[in-house]
Amino acid sequence: MNINISTSNYFRTASHAGIRQKVERRKPFELPGGLQLWQAVGKVLLWGLPVILGINLWCASSIDTQKIKSADMQQKLEQLRNGNNELQIQVNRLTSPVRVKIAAAEKLGLYEPSPEQVQRM
Repeated sequence: MNINISTSNYFRTASHAGIRQKVERRKPFELPGGLQLWQAVGKVLLWGLPVILGINLWCASSIDTQKIKSADMQQKLEQLRNGNNELQIQVNRLTSPVRVKIAAAEKLGLYEPSPEQVQRM
C-alpha cells in the first residue's frame, strides 16, 4: 500500500519492485564512457598538448630574449652615462680660468696685461 501525503499528482515507477533489471558487468579492459569518447580524448591529448607546450616554449623564449635585450640596453646606457660624466669632468677641467690662461700663453703668446698697460678712456 502506497501512501502519498502531497497535493501533487502521484505517479508510480515504471519498473516493478519485484523485478531486478539486468546489469551487465564491465569487462576488465572496457573503458567507461565508450570507445568514441576515449578516442576523442586521445586526439585532444595527442594534438592539443604539443601545440600548447610549443606555444608555451615560444612565449618563454621571447620573454627571455626581451629580458636579455633589456639588460643589454641598460648596460649600454650605463656606459654612455659614465662616458658622459668623464667628458663633463674633462670639459670642466679644460675650461677652468687657470687652464685657459696657460693655454693662451703657450699657444698664442697672450698674457694678461699689467695695470700700466690699461688706459681708461
